[in-house]
Amino acid sequence: MREDLNALYLQHYTGNPYARAFEKVKPGEIAVGNRLIDAEAVRHSAFYADICEPQNIFNQLFLPHASLHERGGIGGVALFLSRQQDEHAAEAAARLERLSPHMARAIDLSFQVNRIARAPELPQRLIDAIADAAVLIDNRGAVLLLNAAAEALLKQADGIFLSRSEKPSLAAQIPETSTRLANAIRQALLIADGEDTPFEGALSISRPSGLPPYLVMITPLAPTAVSIWDAIDSGARVLIHIVDPEAKTRRQAQQLQHIFGLTEAETRIAALIGSGMNLPEIARVLGISSNTVKTHTGRCFGKTGVRSQAALARLIASIPIAGNRPATPSRTNGKSRPRQS
Repeated sequence: MREDLNALYLQHYTGNPYARAFEKVKPGEIAVGNRLIDAEAVRHSAFYADICEPQNIFNQLFLPHASLHERGGIGGVALFLSRQQDEHAAEAAARLERLSPHMARAIDLSFQVNRIARAPELPQRLIDAIADAAVLIDNRGAVLLLNAAAEALLKQADGIFLSRSEKPSLAAQIPETSTRLANAIRQALLIADGEDTPFEGALSISRPSGLPPYLVMITPLAPTAVSIWDAIDSGARVLIHIVDPEAKTRRQAQQLQHIFGLTEAETRIAALIGSGMNLPEIARVLGISSNTVKTHTGRCFGKTGVRSQAALARLIASIPIAGNRPATPSRTNGKSRPRQS
């Protein structure tokens, strides 16, 4: 319908003879309007003079859609025929009938896309579902979204952090590692843009605290292949997954604490043993004496029934991690706000 006639139609003519007749048509059936109404009488009405005649509408074909009928109204695909085209109305109806299953699926798909498009926090919810730290990067290499685990990890600034710059981006505290990280993100962006380039998709990042290094995995995200899906494209081009091995064993050790009644100090030491550190390294990381570490380790052995650090590490690794609901990240305008360090 012509845009300049739409307001007039909505104000005066939504209950026109065609609309009333089409209410009785079942979804999936093809209706030829002039077969359902007194066409001659309609052509002498104000509706025809105001709406049909200015648009050269002599007849209408209508294909109802089920979901629109379910909502208490009528809706679907309407084809307007001029007087000349009306001579072939039967042929047009037959063609529309052959196309009707495909058009119904297209309408259903458009509804699904619109529902997704109206959910701007979908990308945030997706990365929030990732247990480890996850970061989405846009086509400029800037941080687009963080999940709760990434916010907590980057806040520590232990080896990796958000740089203070015009565009918040990931950086490592060791310059050489920071360069490798930036190059890997740049390569991933080229691949996401369709280029064929060498790619370093994984690297480790050392931590000044002395804890086991982070494992960083970088995945290019291809742009949408079909224009209709642009509605749900958040602009993310790279997913960065940061795994903290020590955090995993710490969660397992917390389960061990509940099972065997370990103290907080014993649990910290058990977690570090489970992450592969030896006793001198643990003493240095925790800032305590080697004798204190040995004492707590011996108590861990006694409570858990193991006799060596290797056996304790195996025990911790065998414990499943309880699913924890991540804290809701802070957001600005529906997005997780990148923190700077």
